[in-house]
Amino acid sequence: MNRDIRWKWAYSFLLFCATIGWAVFTIKVVATAMASPTPVDVLKASGTGILLGALITWNSTIIHFWFRKKAPEEK
Repeated sequence: MNRDIRWKWAYSFLLFCATIGWAVFTIKVVATAMASPTPVDVLKASGTGILLGALITWNSTIIHFWFRKKAPEEK
């Protein structure tokens, strides 16, 4: 495994861990907003949810771009 591929795997794993961590944080924020729904809590919950969606999209785009199967070269 060359150095470039190792960095791709490391970055993908780090991004995956950040996404999971943000998902846990989002669940805590949403649970707080449901317990006492103030306008600020609802705004926090929607903001964290939007960022979570962006992280999931970015993670899937990176994995699809870096680890897709290449078409066989024609001779």
